[in-house]
Amino acid sequence: MSHDNHLTTADTWDGIWTGRRTSRAVTLTKDRLRHTRTWRRLLTELLDSTGRTGPVDVLELGCAPGRMLLELHGLRPGHRYSGIDFAPEGLAAAEKLLAAAGIPATLHLGDIRTATVPPADLAVSFGLVEHFTEPADAIGYHRRFLRPGGTAAITVPNYAHPLTARLMRRFCPETAATHNLSIMSPDSMRSAFEAAGFTDVRTGEAGGPLLPRSQVRRGSLGTVYGLASRAWNLASNVGPEGWPWAAVVWGTGVSPGPVDA
Repeated sequence: MSHDNHLTTADTWDGIWTGRRTSRAVTLTKDRLRHTRTWRRLLTELLDSTGRTGPVDVLELGCAPGRMLLELHGLRPGHRYSGIDFAPEGLAAAEKLLAAAGIPATLHLGDIRTATVPPADLAVSFGLVEHFTEPADAIGYHRRFLRPGGTAAITVPNYAHPLTARLMRRFCPETAATHNLSIMSPDSMRSAFEAAGFTDVRTGEAGGPLLPRSQVRRGSLGTVYGLASRAWNLASNVGPEGWPWAAVVWGTGVSPGPVDA
């Protein structure tokens, strides 16, 4: 696996999670978490994808700023949660958020490509692997943290629809530069999981059509797009799920065993 294929940096994420770029960083996660029915159903299915009946050790890769661990704990409070992230300030924000909520998660500062943490039954990530030039490598990193027979569960935003991709390049060019659209389909997700050595691979889509709103370009046109995309995303919850495109692509797979660091 290559260790130099990341499209973002720790400083990039620290700038987002600590508010230095908040006005231009309205994330897809915030939009989809407002629509809890579909999203929570998907998260519950992913949390249960190991098939285990007792408490599960869940590790989130790219866990800053902690909102997803908070959401996961609310769905399955009996599980044991941990996280890893390479952005120091983002990890500190996650620690603060989870401590305030009374959630005893264990967080680790480190790069998922090289770090060593206790093994998990379920390794999850939400909007992580699309930030790599080789998504199959990024999916393979999940295996490093799994016990033999453990499960990886991954979601990515779906920006691959031609309209979405065009609008992102026009109004969110910084976001376009850090997202690999090649992973954003169920077929591509399946191929990447299989290339990473996973078995029992399942993939699919969820949610109504969302428009990218992260790091919207400044200026009058950017302002108009920001308002219009926000209205679109709010309205997408009352329309048919998955038409004309889905908000997220997901995949799960079972690891025969960990990979070498």
